Amino acid sequence: MDIKREGENEQANLAGGEMTPRSDSGTPQTSLKGTDDTAGARKYSGLSTLEEDDFINTNVILQSRVEEDARGYFHWDIDNWTQLPDRVISKTFSVGGYDWDILLFPRGNQAAEKVSLYLEAKPREVVDGWHVCATFGLAMSNTEDPSTFKHSLTHHRFTAEEADWGFTQFAELRDVMAAPDSESRPLLERGQVRISAFLRVVKDPLGVLWHNFHNYSSRKHTGYVGLRNQGATCYMNSLLQSLYFTTEFRNAVYQIPTENDDPKKSVALALQRVFYNLQGSDDPVDTTELTKSFGWDSLESFMQHDVQEFNRVLQDNLETKMKGTVVDGAVARLFEGKMKSYIRCVDVEYESSRVENYYDISLNVKGCATLRDSFANYCEVETLDGENKYQAEGFGLQAARKGVIFESFPPVLQLQLKRFEYDFQRDAMVKINDRHEFPPTIDLGDFLSEDADRSQPWTYVLHGVLVHSGDLHSGHYFGLLRPTIEDVWYRFDDDRVVPVTPGEVFEEYYGGDLAVPGARGRPAVKRFTNAYMLVYIREALRDDVLGGEAPVPTHLLRRVQEDRAEEERRQREREELATTVPVKVVSDAQFSRHQAFDLSYFDQRQPADNALFVERMPRDMPLRAFIAHYAARTGQAPDSFRLWIMVGRVNKTVRCEAPLVGATMDLTLAQVLENRMPRWTELRLYCEPRTATSPADFLENKPSSRLSMVHAKFFDTSLYQMRGVGSLYVQADQHVRDIIPELRALAGLSPQTPITLYEEVKPALVEEMNTALTFQSAEIQSGDIICFQITDADALRVPAFFDEVQHRISVRFVPRTPRADEEYGSTGSTPEPAPLVLTASSKTPYDQVAQWLAERVDMHDPLKLRFYTVSPTGQPRQAVRRTPTAALADMLPNAMFIQPALNSEGLQEFTVMYERLEVDIVQIESMRSIRVTYVGRTMRDETVLDVLVPKAGSVKALMEATYAKVDQLLRAQRGADVQPFSLRYYEVGCHRITNILTGDELMGSICTTGLTEIVAELCTSDTLSTSAMDTDSSRNVEVFHFYRGLTHAHSLPFMFAIRPNEVWSDTWERLQRKLGMSEMELKNLGVVCGPQGALHLRQCRVIQGSVSDRTESPVVDQTRASNTPPMDADTEVNASVMSDNSMNGTESDMCLWDLLQQMKNDVTDVIPE
Repeated sequence: MDIKREGENEQANLAGGEMTPRSDSGTPQTSLKGTDDTAGARKYSGLSTLEEDDFINTNVILQSRVEEDARGYFHWDIDNWTQLPDRVISKTFSVGGYDWDILLFPRGNQAAEKVSLYLEAKPREVVDGWHVCATFGLAMSNTEDPSTFKHSLTHHRFTAEEADWGFTQFAELRDVMAAPDSESRPLLERGQVRISAFLRVVKDPLGVLWHNFHNYSSRKHTGYVGLRNQGATCYMNSLLQSLYFTTEFRNAVYQIPTENDDPKKSVALALQRVFYNLQGSDDPVDTTELTKSFGWDSLESFMQHDVQEFNRVLQDNLETKMKGTVVDGAVARLFEGKMKSYIRCVDVEYESSRVENYYDISLNVKGCATLRDSFANYCEVETLDGENKYQAEGFGLQAARKGVIFESFPPVLQLQLKRFEYDFQRDAMVKINDRHEFPPTIDLGDFLSEDADRSQPWTYVLHGVLVHSGDLHSGHYFGLLRPTIEDVWYRFDDDRVVPVTPGEVFEEYYGGDLAVPGARGRPAVKRFTNAYMLVYIREALRDDVLGGEAPVPTHLLRRVQEDRAEEERRQREREELATTVPVKVVSDAQFSRHQAFDLSYFDQRQPADNALFVERMPRDMPLRAFIAHYAARTGQAPDSFRLWIMVGRVNKTVRCEAPLVGATMDLTLAQVLENRMPRWTELRLYCEPRTATSPADFLENKPSSRLSMVHAKFFDTSLYQMRGVGSLYVQADQHVRDIIPELRALAGLSPQTPITLYEEVKPALVEEMNTALTFQSAEIQSGDIICFQITDADALRVPAFFDEVQHRISVRFVPRTPRADEEYGSTGSTPEPAPLVLTASSKTPYDQVAQWLAERVDMHDPLKLRFYTVSPTGQPRQAVRRTPTAALADMLPNAMFIQPALNSEGLQEFTVMYERLEVDIVQIESMRSIRVTYVGRTMRDETVLDVLVPKAGSVKALMEATYAKVDQLLRAQRGADVQPFSLRYYEVGCHRITNILTGDELMGSICTTGLTEIVAELCTSDTLSTSAMDTDSSRNVEVFHFYRGLTHAHSLPFMFAIRPNEVWSDTWERLQRKLGMSEMELKNLGVVCGPQGALHLRQCRVIQGSVSDRTESPVVDQTRASNTPPMDADTEVNASVMSDNSMNGTESDMCLWDLLQQMKNDVTDVIPE
């Protein structure tokens, strides 16, 4: 026997193990060392006196849906435990055509005082993807008393990378060597112990059983690839995969003309690219481009959306794009069916019906055990009789039957299972995890109308199951799809695709309780993973829907190839970044033209006309070789200059430190950078020219420690210009005044010109120098910069110049066009001038900026200009207040929200909007602008007005100003024929009326937060009482819109008059006129009546009227559709639940006034859903 230890072969005095495979008859052939079968000696069991095969059946339990392929066991007797090395290997044995052995670590495998045991699989031939799956148990027992034992069980997928598996802490060493009590024997006795392996090799028909998915390739294993999850887009990924495998749909998408579309804005082009990548990519496909085409930002990608809502938005977008093309109507042909809602009288020949199109069907899960039960529930007929008879036109009240029947089903039938619904008892949405079975095929002919086309059978075959795992607030989505007509299924779980069995598709995702084997007396485990959407394809049309491939558009291939070429270029750049280093060199040529701090800028602020030498050089290039390269590129001799390393000082400056000479010349560029500035990603150098006064060892040695090189700048006050004039060497004990003659000569000044010297310490600190000090006392060192100017008490000084330079920016002033309703804006038609550019300090006073702009836009009064900050999207944000301390900086956006660009001069560039005013800004700032929403005869007649009123005073001034604006608006619409009218004013917050205004309120008491607004509603004779108080002839109630719950209000509320003795049909007719909605929009609108202040639907009563017909597409108030979430299937559940306990709204004599009288509170709410 071979014992592998640290790569050597050693012999140990171990008894040989014996393997007993299973015979053909299924009976184990037992052969145990040291036993006497004829004497009836005990066999090893690990439990009692069972045979090994019985032990395997009892203890080595297989997981559900796992089948055994082969079984066997092996006993290994050890006689000299104390002499074992740290790692011991048993003899090799075979089970199921695979070779195995046991690994023993008698003193623990990286676990002190433990015994470690492992089972190792040994491939007879190593091939790519080799693996074997097994459930096994490892045991230790006393060689003389097998009833004394310890065992552990597990399962594993053995691969070339994970060939051994077992238990690092199989047992405590002390427990192996000592008996647990005086009546028992230890496992290890006299150095002897038996180690056994019980093994069941299992089948892996799909090739992914117990796979860890490390280095797993979906394309290689399944032929398909997945979609990357952007954070919370798993719901979208599962739907996209289902649509992709609907070949006819994919072909139609490919034929949409998108040659000139922007992929970031075109949903069709982005979807084409996703489909193409799913066809050909070997890696998971990214969907960022698609979500951006919907206008989603990165935050929305981390928010769960409703899959039904997403599907409808996607289909609507594609249908719009397909109009007028060869694929016009393709989406409808695939997904559109027809249903008929009807009310049919029993005793007379009268039927009221409406045929509607649908793209998906929402089916109940609760109370329905199967999919067929759900269809039967959907088409269930309701009888209207007794007090609930139907008012048939021309026949009066009649007994009738009401229901829904299908006229046709589409080729691709998408079924939404209502797994989420509103629970009135909990007053919350809940997930329905009830068991709901769906068949592989279903005949839907029973649910079709009698006159439906039955030339082909209406049998549907399951194509996909979209699954939700989790609860209401969190969870994960994935899809189970059958890509072809073959009965082969795959699980598409974001970026991973794995095969699954048909049995897993059905039983696993029905929902309901999970029965646990052996869990007697314990409740079943709830399953939160179940199907929420089913996709069926009509069997007669399946070959057309799933067959045939349309060619990929040429322009799409071209774009993809261009993207790949661009990605390859970026990859080369990334590789180049890893092997090169940017080298930037500043010379006196750039220094002489530099107008700011330090010798030069080393970033984007450096002007293009004063560019540095910048190249990426190999990191391993010797400095000497770079000097030769730089000399050749700049047309210099290599011995005519030397380079200085530049470093970043703690005061945020970049200065020369030391020349790179001598032995430094043999270092690589990477070494030079890492030695001095390891945190920098670029090497910054200064080129010092050799002059007639340079020492002979200019290229060999550094200056002495007492000698420093300083740079000099001259500020020419007459030209308002700073320029570098060169560098000079100073001695430490030399006085500052001693260099004044040399500075005059560098600047070209006469010898008698008085000059003042300054030191550039840091950007915010420029100090005048004491010329009586020595350079050592003044703390001057190599790399410091000295500025000087002609002494003049009246001239601008160097510190002021640098302060201006530090805050210098470029501002583009662009006109803002005021809205027509802004009474204080200019309404003239004079064309606005082109943008004007001001380069100035951000500290420039407000009035100075206004005066500069007024002169250029031909305005005499700068106070009639108002400035606005600009958002990153280029829209005006808020007006800039004119205060005594206001400056240009107050007109700029917050630096936290915008990264300004740099212009050609390296200055930060901002945009400010200005507006011409008819009113002095001083007067305007004493006023207050209130935004008022005017509502006309219907809620669709909505106009937003900006009304300017004094900050002090009462709300009456606001009412008068609003009335004048509305009158002006109506006259513009209708001409001079405008009759006197009345307006009701109220304050709205969170889409509820919070205060009805009388005019006596103070202006400071309204709209105190950004969450409220003022509404001015036109009073009409049939919808609103002109009185604020209730009377005997009318009663005013608030009407507001909600979504799912009363606390989820949306859109504008309004006041509505309820009248005594008015039947509900007349009240509903008035309410319909006020809402201004079409019949299509009103078809799913219900009315809920509740007491004032009600927070829960259970406090309300539902009124059913002419809108109680069952429909599939609830409609929200389109007045503010852009801010209103669409209703979905969950809302339909709410309506159905509420209808069970509602008032009878079909009675022609039902009066809402009487209903309100029954309620305790004086004021009630009437809420369109």
